[in-house]
Amino acid sequence: MNRTEIVIIGAGSVGLAIARRLSTTGKKIVLLERHNTFGQDTSTRNSEVIHGGMYYPTGSLKARLCVDGNRMLYKLCSVHNIPHRKTGKLIIANTEDERQNIEEIYHQGKINQVPHLRMIEEQEIKRLEPNIRAKWALLSPESGILDATELMRYFEQEALRNGVTIRYDHEVIGLEKLKDSYKVMVRRDNGKIEEIITDVVINAAGLYADQISAMLGIDIGKNQYRIYWVKGEYFDVNEHHSGKMSHLIYPTPTPVSLGIHVRLWLDGSYALGPNALYVDEINYDVDPTHLDNFFSDAKEYLPFLEKSDLTPGVAGIRAKLQAKGEPARDFVIRNEYDKGLPGFINLVGIDSPALTACVAIAEEVARIYKKTG
Repeated sequence: MNRTEIVIIGAGSVGLAIARRLSTTGKKIVLLERHNTFGQDTSTRNSEVIHGGMYYPTGSLKARLCVDGNRMLYKLCSVHNIPHRKTGKLIIANTEDERQNIEEIYHQGKINQVPHLRMIEEQEIKRLEPNIRAKWALLSPESGILDATELMRYFEQEALRNGVTIRYDHEVIGLEKLKDSYKVMVRRDNGKIEEIITDVVINAAGLYADQISAMLGIDIGKNQYRIYWVKGEYFDVNEHHSGKMSHLIYPTPTPVSLGIHVRLWLDGSYALGPNALYVDEINYDVDPTHLDNFFSDAKEYLPFLEKSDLTPGVAGIRAKLQAKGEPARDFVIRNEYDKGLPGFINLVGIDSPALTACVAIAEEVARIYKKTG
């Protein structure tokens, strides 16, 4: 039986950021991941956007950690040569209702202290992005894009350099609270079962964070920890349109998602997506019959687009705490001591803007961890 001080479950962008941050404490840390490498469920299957932080309610963890994380992530990427670009983002409107909506987002962003936000009109939009159709827009100059894989590789290598043990192909199948510690039961890819005794468990399991919580007897229904899987598909745009836009282009958001937007790649190509489909199983195939919906949504603001320009791309699954039709929920990041589980640091519903916020989330977890001592 292995003995350690901290077990982190999940090697997505958040789990790896936490491992890298806590590796500076000198504690003995084991990071467990069920896949054979990092970021396979969500972190490499999203828009790879550095968000500004204007969407989220006043005082929420998402608002604070996104705004802080934006600044911290740009600094980290610059210092460590992680590919990124501060493209800026336009959230566009073509109707009066949409204009009012983005003005509300603007005011929320100002409350959240998102820097340099501006409302702009058609003439300036045409100067910035001559190939799109929009009457009004909210300009977020601090939004951008990055290479999420390279970011996670940096976190991984820093954690390893500082002594963290990373075990891929290790799936957590059970947790047990002992008197002053936790027993973590792990199944390896060869079927062998191992046990690890640890002082602290950090649940960064993403899509499976509710299942990890339930292993310790937490009632996920009563505590509103149930994770809903929301699939997002992308359609690639023909490369002959590469370079036609330099900003991220977002429509006015809906309660479920930020809408079918222009996903820029660092090489200048782009895709459209994601949609938001509540699903009961993990399947990363893109349904080609959804092309018509993508085309009709995007054609509203990309007049040059033809249906033949679109081909199925990638898909990802997001971990949402709200059921279909319910309002968006905030991150859950807490020590579950009030449930009789001191030292179980739980991260549930860590959806967008988690990639942007990952460094700030790691700092939040480090603060919580320090209090456990």
